[in-house]
Amino acid sequence: MPIYVTVYHLDKTIIGKTEGEVTLTDIEGYLDDIVRAKAVRYRKIFDATSGTSVLSPQDVETLRATLADFTQKRRDVGPFAVITGGNREGRLANICQTATTADRPMRVFSDIHSARRWLNEMMPVP
Repeated sequence: MPIYVTVYHLDKTIIGKTEGEVTLTDIEGYLDDIVRAKAVRYRKIFDATSGTSVLSPQDVETLRATLADFTQKRRDVGPFAVITGGNREGRLANICQTATTADRPMRVFSDIHSARRWLNEMMPVP
């Protein structure tokens, strides 16, 4: 799977790291991993610097609906930081922007340090 998920229960953080071509099934698997880990409310870092989207326009619409459903069913979805490196024009980074319609804090960053600082402001480490 091109999205590797690491859950840190102690500081309530999830890091998802993309690699290679990322499909809709991969993103849905990432969401399933979050639910299985009982970590929906955790802070999330999604590192999209090494991934390339192969989502079709129809897949993007399906993803929008999936994310809307995911956040509507859960009132405690934690903040979501996307790391794009210097390439904010990349297709995967643009698709990650889809999450901004969700009712929760989300921002795009060029580096992990800025993302962590923002997450700490949004949801301090317990």
